[in-house]
Amino acid sequence: MNKVKELLEAGEPALGTWVTIQHPDVSEILSTLPFDWLMFDMEHAPADISTLETMLPAVDEDHVIPFVRVPWNDIVWIKRVLDVGVKGILVPYVSTKAEAKKVVNACQYPPRGIRGVGPRRAINYGEKDREDYYDRFEGNLVIGVQVETPEALANLDEILSVEQIDMAFIGPNDLSANLGVYRQFASSKYRKAVDKVLATCKEKKVAPGIFSGDPSEITAQIKNGFQFISIAADYGSLRSTYANILRELREIG
Repeated sequence: MNKVKELLEAGEPALGTWVTIQHPDVSEILSTLPFDWLMFDMEHAPADISTLETMLPAVDEDHVIPFVRVPWNDIVWIKRVLDVGVKGILVPYVSTKAEAKKVVNACQYPPRGIRGVGPRRAINYGEKDREDYYDRFEGNLVIGVQVETPEALANLDEILSVEQIDMAFIGPNDLSANLGVYRQFASSKYRKAVDKVLATCKEKKVAPGIFSGDPSEITAQIKNGFQFISIAADYGSLRSTYANILRELREIG
């Protein structure tokens, strides 16, 4: 069973981080920490299938579950990342019920969906039983959709009514920008949108998720009901760590 899926279904938080630096050292180092998941970003980071496949073997999947944010709601991208063995998928810019159904259909094998059958690394190149993978994979996959637009907020009840959607994720930058209040996270317009996502997720029994650029906010986010929570990203954490050290040293000097 997918550890993250179990946590979300139990109403527990699942903590992870964004991976954007394309080197297996990064995923291996992060796997030594008690994260629940790692999100390999293919939307904004310079990742492709080849770099993703070189980074995944470095993940200790007994403890950390690999996720991918695909570049777009596209059957080919979804099929290819699932074939290399990720256990969770996040799809950006899902704003209608039809788009949510498209996500689920791309993740499921016929007759339920339209995913082509060729799992490759997902079955360890033939070491795992194909029929067993076919029968069990969908029950172990976490499917997430991003809520980023006013249209998505208006259609949220319908979007989260689509079966097999496990998680609705807020990217604060995109959501606030599309609401016309870019990074004004204290604005009533943004807060109202967040509250709507939390309330609708609770009603539909879908896990709410959010990206947190400020680790000091995470405890409050968990108390508010968020479950799938990102603790910043690799590049930001790398820079801020050295920036803080240098700031102290310069002040001392």
